[in-house]
Amino acid sequence: MSFFKDNPLIQSLRAMKLNKIIILVTLVMGVLFGFILVITITTNNNLLNLPPPKAATIIYDGNNKEYSRLFVENRLEIPLQTIPELMKKAIINVEDNRFYEHSGIDFRAILRAFWVDLRGGGYIEGGSTITQQLARNVLLTHKKALTRKIQEVFLAISIERNYTKDEILERYLNQICFGHGTYGVEAAARLFFGINAPELKLHQVALLAGLPKNPTGYSPYLNPAAAKKRRALILDQMVKYGSITQEQADTANQMPLDTIPLSMVKRRAPYFTDYIIQRLRGIVEEDALRTGGYSIYTTIDPKIQQAAEDAIAGFKGGKPNANNILQPQLCLVSLDPRTGYIKAMVGGRDYGNTQLNRAISNRQPGSTIKPFVYTTAIDSREFTPSSILIDEEVVFNTPQGEYKPVNYDNIFRGEIPLRQALENSVNIIAIKLVDSLGASRVIKYARQMGLKNLVLSSKDSHNDLNYSSLALGGLTKGVTPLEMAAAYTPLAAQGIYAEPIAVLEVKDADGNTIYSDHSHKQVAIPEATAYLVTDMLKGVLIRGTGRAGMIDRPAAGKTGTTSNNTNAWFVGYTPDLLASVWIGNDAQNTAIKVDDRFIGSGTAAAIWGNFMTKALTGVPASDFIIPSGIVSGIEICTISGELATPNCSEIAYETYLAGTEPTVTCHIHGEGAVAPTPLNFNTYYNPNSTATPSPPVVPTFPPEQTVQPTQAVKISPPTQQPTQPKKKMVVVKICSASGLVATDNCPPDQVTIEIFAAGEEPTAPCNVHITPP
Repeated sequence: MSFFKDNPLIQSLRAMKLNKIIILVTLVMGVLFGFILVITITTNNNLLNLPPPKAATIIYDGNNKEYSRLFVENRLEIPLQTIPELMKKAIINVEDNRFYEHSGIDFRAILRAFWVDLRGGGYIEGGSTITQQLARNVLLTHKKALTRKIQEVFLAISIERNYTKDEILERYLNQICFGHGTYGVEAAARLFFGINAPELKLHQVALLAGLPKNPTGYSPYLNPAAAKKRRALILDQMVKYGSITQEQADTANQMPLDTIPLSMVKRRAPYFTDYIIQRLRGIVEEDALRTGGYSIYTTIDPKIQQAAEDAIAGFKGGKPNANNILQPQLCLVSLDPRTGYIKAMVGGRDYGNTQLNRAISNRQPGSTIKPFVYTTAIDSREFTPSSILIDEEVVFNTPQGEYKPVNYDNIFRGEIPLRQALENSVNIIAIKLVDSLGASRVIKYARQMGLKNLVLSSKDSHNDLNYSSLALGGLTKGVTPLEMAAAYTPLAAQGIYAEPIAVLEVKDADGNTIYSDHSHKQVAIPEATAYLVTDMLKGVLIRGTGRAGMIDRPAAGKTGTTSNNTNAWFVGYTPDLLASVWIGNDAQNTAIKVDDRFIGSGTAAAIWGNFMTKALTGVPASDFIIPSGIVSGIEICTISGELATPNCSEIAYETYLAGTEPTVTCHIHGEGAVAPTPLNFNTYYNPNSTATPSPPVVPTFPPEQTVQPTQAVKISPPTQQPTQPKKKMVVVKICSASGLVATDNCPPDQVTIEIFAAGEEPTAPCNVHITPP
C-alpha cells in the first residue's frame, strides 16, 4: 500500500485533471482508429484519390462573357502555374513553412501543438500541415477533436504517397475557404478585388493569405482593422522566410485594403437560369451543374435583361394572396425574332417571393391571337386591309348552343375596314373572319406560326375549333408568353418562324463540348403576307388599342385582354427585338385590380414600351424591309375600300398583296369604273425606272372616338363634301439614323420611305453614313 501511496508517478497521475486523462485516452483510441483507417485505405484505392472539388458552373451571356454562376461552393479552379508565386509563398510561409520538406506531417509542429493542448486542457493550437488541412477539407469534418487530428495524420501520409507536392498545393489553393461563400484563390481574387488571380499584387496576396485561418474574423468588410493587422503579420512572415524584402513589406503595409464593394454572389436573371437548368435535364443533372465546373454558353443579353427587370419593377401596387405571393404578377420574355435567341426573361415580380416562372406557364391569350386570324385572311387573298366588314350584333348556332358575341366595349361600329378592325381589336370582325375562313384553316396557320398546343380532337368537347378560341383567345390549354412571343417571329422576320433557344453550348470542366444547339428556323408564311400584317399591326400602336406602348421607331404589336379582365397582354416587335408582356393573378379566375382599379392591356403595352425604349438604346432605328409581291401607295376611299375619287371625303394610301389591290373606283362618291393598273412598289425602288412612283401607305384614319360603354353608336351615312384641292405629295428615301435623304452608303435596313408635301421634304444627303458600308 505504501508503494502506491508514496510513488511519485502515482501521485502525478492523481494530480492530473480528469480532462487530461480523457485527452490521453482519446489519443490512444485515435491512434488505434488511425491504424484501422490505414488498413482501410490500403484495401480501398478510392480513398487515395481525392474527389474533385465542388467547382462552380459558369453561365456566359450572348457575348461569351461571364454572367452568373451555379454552385454549392463558389469556386473557380485554376492550375497552379497561373497562381502568382507570391501567393504560393505567402500561404506556405504562414500555414506550413516546411511544406516541401516533410512527408505529410510535421512532427515538431504536432508535438508543440499537443503539449499546448495538454497543458490547456483542450484544443487550443493546431499543428496541421497543408496536406493535413487538405485531407480535413476534402475527406473529413472541421470538428476540433484529437480523433480527427489522428485521422488527418494518416490521411496526409496517404495523400503524400499518391500526389506530388505541387499537386497537393494546387488542390489546397483551389479548395480553401476565404469567406463570404468564396472558395479558392481565383474566386477570392474576383470577390475581394474584382481581378483574376494572376493579377494579384503583394498587399492583396497578403490579405488573402491571412483569411483561411478565420475568414469572418479577418474579413476586410466585417473587421477592416483586424484584416490590416493580419495582413501585416503575413508580410512579416514572408520577410522572415526570405520571400520578400523588408522594403517590399513596408510598402505593402502602407497600401489601403483595396477591396471592391462586397457583392454577394447570386444568380442573375434567376428565372432564366431556372429555365436553362430545366432545358438541360437529361444532359446534366442539376446537382452536377452546381458542383461540376461546367461552362454554359447562353443567348441572354445583360442590357436587355436589365431593361426587362426595370420595366417589371416599374409596376407598383397589389396585395399578397393567401400564400403571401404578391398579386397581380407580371412576366416579360424577349427574343431576337431573326434567330429565336432568348434575350431576356423575367418570370415574376420578385424571385425571392415566388419562383414560379410565368413566362413558361399557360394562360389565356385573349386578343393577342387575332393576328393569326388576320394572317390567314390576308394570305387567303379573299380579304385585304381595306375590305369592309360590318361590325354588328350576330348570333351563331353552335353544338354548345347559341353563341352571341360582343365587343370588349359593347359597341357595334357598323361598316369598318379590316385594318381599322384590327387596330381597335373588334371582336365581331375577328369572329366573322373565322366563320368565313373556317376554323381548321386558321388552326393550320396558327400552328405553322408557332402555336404548338392547340387542341384539335373532335372527340373532345373541349377543343379549339370554335369562334371563342380562335378569334378571342379562349384556348383549351392556353399559351405561354414564351410560346406566344415565338409565334410572332414570322411576322417580325419575313415569314420565318424561329424556335426559342436559350443554351448554345455546354462544356465540362475539361473543356469538352457535351451539348450544342443552334437556331431552328422554318418558313411559316409568305414574306409578303408577313410584311402586310405587320404593316397593319403598326396601326395598333399608332392609333389603336396599343397606343400606350408607342416608341420612337417603327414597331408593331397587339394587345390582349381576356374576359372579366383576368389576363392582360401586349406582344410587340421591331425588326431587331420582340417581346411579350403578361399581367395577371395566379388565380386565373380573378380579375386584375390594383387599388380597386382594373388593369388592362394598355398597362401591358406601356410596360412593353418602357422596356423596348431602354433595351434598344443605342440601336439605330430601322423599318421592316418591303419584300417583292407588295403593291403600295394605292389611294383608296376609307368608307368604301375602293379606289378614291376626287369626291371621296376620307382617303388613305393603302398597301396590298400584288393582285389583290382594288380596281374599281368608289361606288359611293363616284361612278364605278375600271382603274388603270397600279404601280408595283418594286418599280419605285428600281433606280433605272422611268415610271412615276406612287406614294407608299400612310393611313390617315381619324382619331378613335371616345364613347362610354353604355352608349350606342349611331352609324350615319356619309355626306357629300365639296372637293378640296390636294397638295402634291413627294416620296423620299430617308435614312432613319440621320433623318436626311438616304445615299448608297446607308445600310438598307435603315432606309425608310416617307411622304412629304411638295417643298417640305428634306434635300440634304445623310451625314451619318459618309463612307461605303
